[in-house]
Amino acid sequence: MNKFRILFSKGTLLNRLLRKYAVIMIGVTMTATVIFSIHTWEQNQKQAENMTSDAVQSTSRMLNDKTTLSRIIKNQLVGNSEKIENVTTYLTKPIDQYLMYVYEQQNSTDELVSFPNQIKDLYANYEELSAIYIVLNQLPEYYESSRENKGGEIKKGTPKLLDAFYIKLPITQGGAESGSIFIGFQKKELDMILENLTSFNGLSLYMISGTTNRLYTFHDNKIAKETFGRQETIISESLQKNSQLPIANLRKNNFVQHQELSDDYRILAVLDKKSVKTETGKNLAPLIVGIIVLDSILLIFLYKTFKRYSQQISVVMQAMEQTAAGNLETRIDTTKTEYELKELSIGINEMLDSINQFVEDIYKLEIKQQDAHMRALQAQINPHFLYNTLEYIRMYAISEGSEELADVVYAFSALLRNNTNQEKTITLKEELDFCEKYVYLYQMRYPNRVAYHFMIDPDLEKIEVPKFVIQPLVENYFKHGIDFTRFDNALSVKVLQEGKRVRIIIKDNGKGMTEKRLKQIEEKLSHPKVELHGSIGLQNVNERLRASFGSSYYMSLENNETGGLTVSITFKEG
Repeated sequence: MNKFRILFSKGTLLNRLLRKYAVIMIGVTMTATVIFSIHTWEQNQKQAENMTSDAVQSTSRMLNDKTTLSRIIKNQLVGNSEKIENVTTYLTKPIDQYLMYVYEQQNSTDELVSFPNQIKDLYANYEELSAIYIVLNQLPEYYESSRENKGGEIKKGTPKLLDAFYIKLPITQGGAESGSIFIGFQKKELDMILENLTSFNGLSLYMISGTTNRLYTFHDNKIAKETFGRQETIISESLQKNSQLPIANLRKNNFVQHQELSDDYRILAVLDKKSVKTETGKNLAPLIVGIIVLDSILLIFLYKTFKRYSQQISVVMQAMEQTAAGNLETRIDTTKTEYELKELSIGINEMLDSINQFVEDIYKLEIKQQDAHMRALQAQINPHFLYNTLEYIRMYAISEGSEELADVVYAFSALLRNNTNQEKTITLKEELDFCEKYVYLYQMRYPNRVAYHFMIDPDLEKIEVPKFVIQPLVENYFKHGIDFTRFDNALSVKVLQEGKRVRIIIKDNGKGMTEKRLKQIEEKLSHPKVELHGSIGLQNVNERLRASFGSSYYMSLENNETGGLTVSITFKEG
């Protein structure tokens, strides 16, 4: 009862109404049909005739006979490795080379026979043989012959079997299947057997000796395979168990007539009750077809009435489900909706546009707030005071003969000047210069422990980018990737031109990342609106470059085979 209630409680209102109407309509018509069918069945039981399928039995015998013959033919052609090699050579080599091969093989063995001669002998020896196909897995060609063309042909592609009765057998070599052979027999022999099986309509007849030997079996060709198999199983199991015919067991599903003869013969006639029902069905067919047609017309009309409206509802519901899952880019295709649903779809799309714009505005505002916060922090220190102090220190170092200290102070001063000025953009050449000064300071701090190389395509030196798009990535290496106990730390920064795109490659030999961590970072970077937590690291660089270059920008991270990490940035000029 619960399942019946669920049938009418699930789905949209339209779907539930459709199901209720369909159940009522089908219930009424089926009830009337069942009543009339029962009456007709009771009348037809008295006129029932036995029906089984000798066609299945005959076909089975034919299959067994032909399989035996097919195995003989297969063994003659491809029964061992030498014969398979013979066929392969015939299919792959020109006829002159094949004849030379046969001649050479016959000198070493008397068993090898020319393949075309074998085929012709088979057609001469077996009149029922109609066609032979040989397909080898390693070859694009296959062999085809027929009684009309005994010499056969070598063709490419998939075999197209001629009209015949075929047996397919595998070709095995070294315990593995290397191809197939198709052996065709003339159909008319089996056709004649099936056409002249019986004068009884639906009768199965068994004549069995007292020692359970099957003397004669007859089956009408109209019986179903399942019925024939069930009868055979019941009779065979009973004879094997106690040598008795299963009369009582057969009566459950059959009409049975049984007679035992004096000279120890037993005759059993069986008619499956299903056959009587089939005959009844034929008589009821016009009524059943009429009811089915009527119900179908009504159901189709009802279905077409609700289908279009239901499809439009589904379009709207799918869009709302995607929106609820967080996809604010989803829009309803208004070309698939009509009338009030079209107006509703337009309103939902406009609402989603507004929400998306609000999210975009908030995102831009967060970036502006972060930028303003950074400028505010920079303004807390008087940059001119710092520059003048550092310049004094540098000049004092030079006067004292400390050139190396002067270079360090100069590099630090240049970095500080770059960090404190209010410019939002910088050329790629300037960005690389500041990065080089940053690495230089580390090299002075840790002598002979860091090697670095910076390179830029001269044509790309003047391209402007947001400040701090390369330096934070270099800084990440010194914070997280470098090992100062090593003497072979290395860092490379290259700016290359690839067609109309600019590619920046930051590569190191540091600690790298775990695959799990790498996937987490790439997932965050691929999101168009990641949160900025006050960092000027990967996320900040990613979002500022995305804001500057749009969809042409892409950042990727990957671990190097020899250790370390490679960060690749690409974008389109202009």
